[in-house]
Amino acid sequence: MIPQIIFSIFLSIAIFFVAFHLELETVGFASNLSALGIVFGGTLAATLLAYPWRRLLWTAELLKKAFSAKDEMDWTRNTIVNLARTYQKSGIRALENMGEKLPDGYLKTAVGYISYQYSKEEVEQILKKEAHILYNRYEASDKILCSMARLAPALGLTGTIVSLIRTFGHITDTSGLVGYMGIALLSTFYGVVLANLCLMPLSNRLREFMDQEGIRLDLIQEGILDLYDMENPIAMKYKLESLSSSSLGAAGTMRQTPALSRPEMVVLTNPKVQVAGASS
Repeated sequence: MIPQIIFSIFLSIAIFFVAFHLELETVGFASNLSALGIVFGGTLAATLLAYPWRRLLWTAELLKKAFSAKDEMDWTRNTIVNLARTYQKSGIRALENMGEKLPDGYLKTAVGYISYQYSKEEVEQILKKEAHILYNRYEASDKILCSMARLAPALGLTGTIVSLIRTFGHITDTSGLVGYMGIALLSTFYGVVLANLCLMPLSNRLREFMDQEGIRLDLIQEGILDLYDMENPIAMKYKLESLSSSSLGAAGTMRQTPALSRPEMVVLTNPKVQVAGASS
């Protein structure tokens, strides 16, 4: 972490050193490059100063998943029902073999707990803790994007101030003041664009993905606990479909209202709710 902090500090110094010494006379390539360097480079440097590389890389991976992931709700429900049928017909060994073929993730881990014959209470508590931790990681990534969205306009304003300092310190002909003002405002323009047309939409996209993942984690918990009790697969399918439909409707309602948390029925997707037995 210390080398990263040192790198971010030297990057910030280099950006402003170049900004104060680069000769700018017209709105051209050099002026645009200077403004972009202050906004993008400054935002990156400040983010590196606040967050470790691993969290930034995790955020990038999560955004990639948010844009490329398909709706896995149907697959999750059908897989849980098929697991229940296999468990009832062929027993725990067949369930274990089927679980090993699942893709890595929360569902595969949950099936493994049944295969290793944990008690129902242990399975429930472990799943709640893991879901809580996973959702907290999602929240941390969203905070990074929101932090960058706040930094970009501030860095844009900083770039404008730097340009004005240079302009009023070196200008001798006031007739060219308007042109220098145009150069100075480039940084503000890029800061606003980066925040409102890039970072905030990315944050909203990530939030939408988090809502879907929260509902899916709830489905897996309900399904695994019913699977443990060897519930009827048809009844499980109906229950999971009803739960996902009501949860999706509730999530849509919450997006239309200014409330700050999800409904209590979707326990794991509310980061402010302390789940029983969960560690923060």
